Amino acid sequence: MSITLITGPANAGKAELVMEALRGHLARGEEPLLIVPTRADVEHYLRELAGERAAIGLRVERFAGLIAEMVLRAGIVQPAIGALARERLLESLAAAEDPSRSRGARRGLARALSELLVELQVKRVSPQRLSRALQDWRAADGSDAAPLALDRLFDGYRAALRRLDRADGEERAVRALDALRERPALWGRTPVLLYGFDDLTALQLDAVETLGRIADAPVTVSLPYEPGRAAFGGRATTFQQLAPLVAEHRALQSRGEHYAPHARRALSHLERSLFEPGAARIDAGPALRLLEGGGERAELELVAREIEELLSRGLAAEEIAVLARPAGTSFELLGEVFAALGVPYTLQRRRPFGDAAVGRALLGLLRCVPSADAPAAGELGDLLAWLRAPGLLEQPGLADSLELRARRSGAQSAAEARALWEQRHWPLEAIDRLREAQERGPSALLERAARELYWLFCAPRRGAAAVLGAEQLDEAGALAAARRALGELRELARIARAGAPESAPESARPADRLPRALVPSTAAELAEVLQRLDFLSGEGPAPGAVAVLDPLALRARRVRALFVCGLQEGVFPARPRPQPLLAEEQRRRLAEVSGLRLSDQDEGTQEGQLAAERYLLYAAVSRPQEQLVLSWHSADDDGRSTPRSLFVDDVCDLFDADLLADRARRPLGAVDLQTEPVTVLSGSARSTQPLRDEQLLAELAARPWSASSLERRIACPVAWFVERVLRPDEFEPEPEPLARGALAHAALKDTLEELRRQTGSARLTPTTLARARELLDRALVANEAAHPLSVSPERRLAVRRRLQVDLQRYLEQAAASDSPLEPTELELGFGFDGQDDRGEATALPAFELGGGFRLRGRIDRIDVAPGGEAVVYDYKGKDAPAAARWIKEGKLQVALYMRAAEELLGLEVVGGLYQPLAGSDLRPRGVLDGDSGLELDCASTDVRERAEVRELLAEALAAARAAAEQTARGELQPLPQTCAWRGGCRYPTICRCER
Repeated sequence: MSITLITGPANAGKAELVMEALRGHLARGEEPLLIVPTRADVEHYLRELAGERAAIGLRVERFAGLIAEMVLRAGIVQPAIGALARERLLESLAAAEDPSRSRGARRGLARALSELLVELQVKRVSPQRLSRALQDWRAADGSDAAPLALDRLFDGYRAALRRLDRADGEERAVRALDALRERPALWGRTPVLLYGFDDLTALQLDAVETLGRIADAPVTVSLPYEPGRAAFGGRATTFQQLAPLVAEHRALQSRGEHYAPHARRALSHLERSLFEPGAARIDAGPALRLLEGGGERAELELVAREIEELLSRGLAAEEIAVLARPAGTSFELLGEVFAALGVPYTLQRRRPFGDAAVGRALLGLLRCVPSADAPAAGELGDLLAWLRAPGLLEQPGLADSLELRARRSGAQSAAEARALWEQRHWPLEAIDRLREAQERGPSALLERAARELYWLFCAPRRGAAAVLGAEQLDEAGALAAARRALGELRELARIARAGAPESAPESARPADRLPRALVPSTAAELAEVLQRLDFLSGEGPAPGAVAVLDPLALRARRVRALFVCGLQEGVFPARPRPQPLLAEEQRRRLAEVSGLRLSDQDEGTQEGQLAAERYLLYAAVSRPQEQLVLSWHSADDDGRSTPRSLFVDDVCDLFDADLLADRARRPLGAVDLQTEPVTVLSGSARSTQPLRDEQLLAELAARPWSASSLERRIACPVAWFVERVLRPDEFEPEPEPLARGALAHAALKDTLEELRRQTGSARLTPTTLARARELLDRALVANEAAHPLSVSPERRLAVRRRLQVDLQRYLEQAAASDSPLEPTELELGFGFDGQDDRGEATALPAFELGGGFRLRGRIDRIDVAPGGEAVVYDYKGKDAPAAARWIKEGKLQVALYMRAAEELLGLEVVGGLYQPLAGSDLRPRGVLDGDSGLELDCASTDVRERAEVRELLAEALAAARAAAEQTARGELQPLPQTCAWRGGCRYPTICRCER
């Protein structure tokens, strides 16, 4: 035996003994293999050993690299099946086993089957052995005991691999280990050292035994373990399995010199006492901090502020690490918060292929390709995803124009959007090329897709010869992942094309035919396959940046400061994941009746999972040398409570109560950490920084106002600035209420004008009602093309019918009221310099508000009495505000129009009314001069004395002028209480306001 086992708690000096053994092998001229858990560990130890000039003759690999070396030395030349090809093969087997399963169910079964097959092959269980065990189980407990025909699936998988002339990774590893057991000389005497692993899998244990016990190669294994410690309860099984195999066991004791002097007492106490019953409580001091955020953002802002503080004290960024799990921490949000506070960081994680621009574009293109089963393939978003690929269009704005036209016209499919594109631009031939390749077969389709993928990647870089930056490296990673996948699929297609035909009889042996649907036959199917790809994004730990890592990624290195984030119940510790195939009770029963033991009984159980998570926390909190910070959030973004992990309480049990009591807190929605000045609202508003650009202020002072713009400015100046000055382009069709209102105005104008032409009067009476209804129906039809009610044909019919009914009810109400007023002016525009916003001629100038400010607009209707008295009408949907609310709510339109009609037309305006066109009460609301002698069908509260009416108009004019003056001074004041209907900020990302 040549196995040396080094055990001990964290920071016991295990790494020093491993490095000492490594240097000894190098000094003797040997070429050792150092095996570490992660890629980051590989790079770390290569740099460290290169700095010591000890890297010559040494290889640092992950465990996969050790297996690859074993396969090479064992002489196994059969190629390995790729991950995607294996996934497709298992899905095909799952579909053949139960065709009624949905695609999602088949994928889930394929994933579960993959895990079980790994276990079976590592344990060297053959399909025949599994079949006998299942037969024994069925004989003992009935035919329904086994949930699936696992033996048939296993046999079909092995047969398909033989047909493909491939082996999976586990089979190659087991064959290599068996070959080395039969012929140990194949390995030679190459030393192997394993460091940084906190546990060993069955395959890793097999490799250690094969190399150290059978091949008699020098093997050194470092394992964190200390007898009797609760934190190591989940590692006892591995130690007991290794102990009989070792020639030398070196058990190390805890050492505290790795900690900084000022933090040694607290951090050493944490390492020695975590999860131990009856441990003493001590003062944590500055070495341990707790952070509690009211929400996830608040937690991350606390973490970022703490890191910023450490950096300002001179701590190097690369000496700080942040541990987080995706289930408890949004990495997108983390990146946003860290970037806002200028915290440099690196984060490496796997992302979906569609997250990359090249992936998003290729998937969109493939989905747009029609097939026999889907002649109208793809949606508008798919075509736009392709057209918006960087570099594909010399003018990217063309894609925005297409989206605007498509949404406004109601085009929803890729085919409809393509037709709109080709009306103005060139043919989209890439879709046709893919369709033609699809018709020639899977191989041609895959080849064409690979060409399109490469073209999409090269498009923004053609002729540049630029070095790829961080984001571009992500694109390159996505390109590499997709090219590997397409290569695997092309190889499958080649083998399938050269093999037995699809018409092979069902009675043929499994080895003589491949599962159906192994290779995608349409572009849509290919898109579905590629959508499930992922790629490695971001950078690993690097100088000058804080490393954001998974807790498993920081087992072989130390840092000066460590942050453990997202300590939520169900996240850390994670909940146990049950075995996807064969639950623990089933596995136990299978072992009882057949002798086939598939896994340890504590694997996947709550006790086993908790033991593993305890060790992981122990390993994490033992890594920092100077400071440890634990953080969690007490609620999610919707305000629902999210309990903190009980692990936090386990840590607090070791220290004085001040540790928890003095934790830093940050409430949900707090905004004081922003680097730019923002508005913080709580009850009353505070002004933001005023506008200062002189050219902009001059333009705002000179531009004419509309009544609706003034009302929006009064409701919320910031919302007005966004909507009326910045005016971001809208990609959505006109909202249905606006389209309905525009059509209603146009139809009523045409109806009353035509009624006047035919009868000599536009006044609605019982005798002219029938004619008015006919004219209304014609006007709706004539004007709908200019004011489409909806992009959905189904909704268009319903909205049109509802509008028709509402307007007919209004005509009936107006005719029944028998008003003495004659509609004289319809849709009267003023202040548009000869032509209004609809292209209609208008000679009326703007209305002077005073102070150099002007008003322009369109008055829906002015009715005039025989005595010359006039009343201004403004059409509304259902909300017709009473005059008592005009000034308070900033509803100034009718009041301003009353003053404009007086000044511009010389009329004696005695009333202004909002006319509802829908709802249960169609009576107009507003104000009417009671001294005028007019009697109209309006609410009695709207009739006022003449002095009150004039005072109301003066107040409205003053309010409008004040709003214009504030704007000219550049004053902006968010008002979330009146910004949107029912209150609430419409632009919270701009204002950062709370409702």
